[in-house]
Amino acid sequence: MTIGLEIGPRTLLGSTGTVVELFEEQVRTCPEAVALVQPGAGEWSYGQLNARANQVAWWLRGHGVGVGDRVGLHLARSPECVAAMLGVLKAGAAYVPLEPGVPAERLAHFVRDAAPVVLVSADPAAAPRLGVRVLDLADPELPGQDTRDLRLELSAEDVVYVPYTSGSTGTPKGTLVPHRAVPGFFAGERYAYWGPGATAVLHAALSWDGHILDLYPALLSGGRVLIPGHGNTDPIATAHTAAEHGASVLFLTTAAFNLLALTQGGPAKAPRHLLFGGESACVEYTRQIARRYPDTELVHCYGPSEATVFTTVQPLRPADLAGEALPIGRPVGDRIVHLLDERLRPTADGETGELYVAGPALGHGYLNRAALTAGRFLPDPFSAEPGARMYRSGDLVRRLPDGRLEFVGRRDGQVKIRGYRIELGEIETVLAALPTVATCAVTVHEPEPGDKRLAAYVTAAEGSAPDPEGIRAQLRAKLPEYLVPAGITVLPALPMTANGKIDRRALPVPDLTADRAAARAQGQGQGQGQVQDQGQEEGQDEDALQRLIGLTWSRLLGVGPVVASDNFLTLGGHSLLAVRLVHVLRAALGVEVTLGSLLAAADLADFTAAVRAELDRAGAEPDLPQLLSRLAS
Repeated sequence: MTIGLEIGPRTLLGSTGTVVELFEEQVRTCPEAVALVQPGAGEWSYGQLNARANQVAWWLRGHGVGVGDRVGLHLARSPECVAAMLGVLKAGAAYVPLEPGVPAERLAHFVRDAAPVVLVSADPAAAPRLGVRVLDLADPELPGQDTRDLRLELSAEDVVYVPYTSGSTGTPKGTLVPHRAVPGFFAGERYAYWGPGATAVLHAALSWDGHILDLYPALLSGGRVLIPGHGNTDPIATAHTAAEHGASVLFLTTAAFNLLALTQGGPAKAPRHLLFGGESACVEYTRQIARRYPDTELVHCYGPSEATVFTTVQPLRPADLAGEALPIGRPVGDRIVHLLDERLRPTADGETGELYVAGPALGHGYLNRAALTAGRFLPDPFSAEPGARMYRSGDLVRRLPDGRLEFVGRRDGQVKIRGYRIELGEIETVLAALPTVATCAVTVHEPEPGDKRLAAYVTAAEGSAPDPEGIRAQLRAKLPEYLVPAGITVLPALPMTANGKIDRRALPVPDLTADRAAARAQGQGQGQGQVQDQGQEEGQDEDALQRLIGLTWSRLLGVGPVVASDNFLTLGGHSLLAVRLVHVLRAALGVEVTLGSLLAAADLADFTAAVRAELDRAGAEPDLPQLLSRLAS
């Protein structure tokens, strides 16, 4: 198979390299070709998308947006969202993702830090009220705007967007990502194909660089982009949608990739190119995917967001699956990699060094964080280019004898969980500020390969008795779901090393059931009994369904017996475990159990009622005693 891209080095050399110019080149080349498709919402051609983006750009300019400004986007994934993103860029500005569902306090920090001129929303009533003027995409003036290109003088140094990631000091930091950083990871590359005839899938959150990968390689190469329903956060459902609509390239975070391996209800066919990365990969799960989809090319990818999407890639060969770790490959495109020791000297092959990224991929640095920028974006001593810099990733890597790279670990407290980059220090800072907490530590617990969960340990402030569930509730008001620990353990004191630092290796294995004991005891006192296990009498089918679901929760979450008043999320569940659960129940019960019904349920009893209603609607009568017996065996 021949793999190549319509956009190549010769195209880039003759342009400014801005996303706007490269997109408009495709519009001139193939105006009638399909650019976007959303099931149930129709198709947009390149010409239609460009016209709508131009209207947004002229509209924004009329509201005072200029070159170098920033615009907040409070939008769900949709064709209109893509038009708004391109419209912001055509107006000369950068977009700041302000996604629905992020805690208000965190959004307020983003707005204070990024200082957007305006905030664009498709639902102004739901947009955060943060002292910024909100513009409605339903504004009747928008359809009357000019559809012609603005042709502003833009530079490859102009900023595309500002993603915020977890910060070690407790404050999220925004990275200034320039236009020049975008094309270099795919232009002229052959590890995947995004050109005419290809279909990519936009399913990543706009707040991280996964959406850059999902969207721009195809739109800047003449391919099309499939946009699943905006409420979809289920990677298995995304894989099914990709298969149904003939997607040819799909990126999954490593955690979602693992989930695909573990789920029996995955699609029968995978895209031609299945890319994955974001955290350490499990070789066994990769073998399972390779066996299930022998015609799919698997590509293991690595890269910090400060260098935009991918720094290295490795198309996997059968020999790569025979080892204990998957290589992260070689530098891709215009990315330059140095492996250096603590004195910034190159390490020898086979020796572990810290990975530094150089070249056009680098962002300008962190917004309003000059000291942090200076500490992570260093002068590049290996470049003859004046002002050249390199980014200190904090990742420890070694070069294999064949020149490929292998990830070893981290040199600090940063971790990757479910594709999110997490600074444990940010969680610890928020924890330490709570009035009932004296000292704290946060670690990562992995009860089974690929299932990483945050675990927190706290000691009580004088005169206080910390309530783990109360602490988790306070954290949810300040942090997104992926930063809230699955379990909180109260200790009389944190173990210390001889030099006075927290001895994280001496922390006990977290018991994810201990901090629910009081709530369960209270619930039982109010007549809410435990879900019976297989050794207890089954009773009526009404109770059997709840026992079946409760046992499934217990097994999946690694907790003890579940009570009717337990909530899936407060038991330590998260979005990917929720996806795995609904697919297990769908397969067992033969009905469409939805992710939304699980996440919206107040407790096990509430979710059981929703499942029972779906069984009644479908007229399904599963053999619950047999399912319980099978689950218990």
